[in-house]
Amino acid sequence: MYGNDCIQDRIDSYICVCSVRFEGVYCERDCRPGPADVMFLIDTSFSQRHVNNKTIEFISEFVKQIPIGPNDFQVAVASFTFYPKMIFDFKTYQSNSSLLNALSLIKAKNGPTITSDALQYASQEILNPANGARLLSNISHYVILVTNGLSTDRSQAIHIARGLRDPNHHFKIYAVGIGEDIAHEELVQLPTDASLSFSPDNNDLLLAMLKDAADYGCTDCNSTSVTDVIILFDTSEDSSPLKGGSLHSLKFVDKLVDSFDMVHTDIKVAMLTFSSDSQIKFNFSHTSNQDMKAKIVTTTVDNRQGNSSIRLGLLKMEEFFTSPLSGSRQEARKICYLFTNGKWPTSENSELKHKIEELNAAGISVNVMVTVDDTDSYSDIDRSLTNAKDIAFDPYRVYMVEENNEHVIIQAAARETRYVKCPSDIFESKH
Repeated sequence: MYGNDCIQDRIDSYICVCSVRFEGVYCERDCRPGPADVMFLIDTSFSQRHVNNKTIEFISEFVKQIPIGPNDFQVAVASFTFYPKMIFDFKTYQSNSSLLNALSLIKAKNGPTITSDALQYASQEILNPANGARLLSNISHYVILVTNGLSTDRSQAIHIARGLRDPNHHFKIYAVGIGEDIAHEELVQLPTDASLSFSPDNNDLLLAMLKDAADYGCTDCNSTSVTDVIILFDTSEDSSPLKGGSLHSLKFVDKLVDSFDMVHTDIKVAMLTFSSDSQIKFNFSHTSNQDMKAKIVTTTVDNRQGNSSIRLGLLKMEEFFTSPLSGSRQEARKICYLFTNGKWPTSENSELKHKIEELNAAGISVNVMVTVDDTDSYSDIDRSLTNAKDIAFDPYRVYMVEENNEHVIIQAAARETRYVKCPSDIFESKH
């Protein structure tokens, strides 16, 4: 099939030799992803008024990487504040160029964020033939929720989202966190599965969707967990999560490391601490899980004189990732979890922001894990989170760590250690 060659291997018998894109006994499986109907469900409420352009940029980059047309991917866009509404449906734009031009129709509004009604609306319209939806067995259907996770109706939104996880609904919900502030504790509970909550600063969402949209058994896109993780823990007197004697941050680190399930994945973990200098707690080549856990929970505040330097910690972390002696792998995804209470001098923010941008360009993602406890006032928490957002590459990469939300925050923070890789020519025709 599809112009592939079959050759005789014995009398009255033959085998088919499939080209790169095709698989199966008769080369009957076209392993290009799709076709699929994709609906973007966009939060355009008052809290999103300053990130409208960022939302358009995210969708634009997504659309540029998929073929648009009646036999490929179709895209619809709906928005919501108090009420959801369709901006354009699947049949309106049937080419990449016309669709990209139409994204300027997305406008921010004044209003609350009623996510529950928006999800209900999307569940009805994603499969509505009047919108151009294709109800065929070979067509996948996806809702991509673009929001900050700050719903006015959070409890109801999460309740509705859980009800829509039933596979009998015949579509999947993905979520991407775009906003000036990201509430991971809500965002991770809105998609069909916690693993389908994504950052806007990489292609993870697109690649996960492409793998899902390909024929079952196709092997072009593959799941992987080849990830090197560094826990970078602030032990200074002023900005350590351990300040005041709280051990919650260490318990969180222990559970985060457990979530990596290193026995059954290709994730490796190292831990560095820093104050006025740095210390290696364990490297990527450690062998004993018990020894690793013991070194985590025995971390203490460094009471020696000297100013804390987050920049020093970032530099040592970068050096550790690139050192052949650390056990780091060149081909691995590289993620740093920076644990701090966020109370460093704001005068350092510009320099720290620049360094984190450099690290991101070098392929190292830095997640700022701001630990708060019951003794922190609202103003203290606000200042700490503002500090973290000021230095983070993207607001999505700031996580607030509290005792009452650790399970969902761990789910959100650990998600990117498992990801999908696809070849760059995934859509090229081979016949």
